[in-house]
This record gives sequence, structure tokens and C-alpha cells, in this order.
Amino acid sequence: MAAAISLAMTAALAQLGRKAKGGGEKGGREAVNMLEVTLHEFHEDLKLRPEQELAWGAYVDKIRALADDVGRERRQTAQLALLQRIDRSVDVARDRLTAVEDIALAAKALYARLTPEQQEIADPRLANLILMPLAGAQAPGAGRAPRDRGPVSH
Repeated sequence: MAAAISLAMTAALAQLGRKAKGGGEKGGREAVNMLEVTLHEFHEDLKLRPEQELAWGAYVDKIRALADDVGRERRQTAQLALLQRIDRSVDVARDRLTAVEDIALAAKALYARLTPEQQEIADPRLANLILMPLAGAQAPGAGRAPRDRGPVSH
């Protein structure tokens, strides 16, 4: 099952690379969705057992939903008048708080199902992933924490 998921992720990453913002080739390299790359690397590093995959999926789904929401909001807000943007910003902040709380619950549920060795790998990456969509990490290199390092500082 893990091999099938890894194969599916590899195919999805290849497709995302072609479709990413500014898609196509740039200087001989395709644009890559860094959130998806980071999720894929993290998933491989955790070496989840089949019974852990459901919790992983719930966590990843919430992270992706937030990233999609952030991207959609950025496109929509640019077309509003100033006062509408201010009001919209307040509404968005409320929605983001709810989304981040949902991600935190899913992250805690996943963490509780990890072995001590997996927990060591997950810390601090599990928490840092919440920040990537908020930092606009869809673009190459944006907000990506190096593998196996501590929290990103800005």
C-alpha cells in the first residue's frame, strides 16, 4: 500500500510541476509546488504503517485545503476596492484561524499514532507545515524549511 501511495505521489508531483504557477519550463527547470514536495518527502521519511495512513491523509487534506484557500483568496482580493479588501481581510483571518485549528487537531491525532522514532522525525516538521500555505509556499523555494532542520525563522 505504501508503495502505491508513493507512486501516486510521484505522479502527482510530476503533474503539479507542469501545472504550477508560472508552469512550464523556466531556465530548463519546471516550477514545483514546494508544499507538495515537502509533504511527499515528509511522508517518505515517516515510513508510515498502513494503520497510520488515515491520520496522515486527514492532516494532509487540511493542509492542502488551507493552501488552496490562500491561493484563491489572493487572486480574488486583488480585484476588490480598498474598503472591501479591509473587510475581506477580517473575514479571511477568521476563516484561517478555523483552518489552522483544524490542522492542529489533525496533526495531534497523527502525532498520537506515530511511534517514538516517527515522532522524532515529525518534530518540528509537523508544525512547520502549517506555516507553508500561509507563507505562500506554492512558489519555488518560498517558506521551505530545510529537511531535518529546526523551525524556519523569518
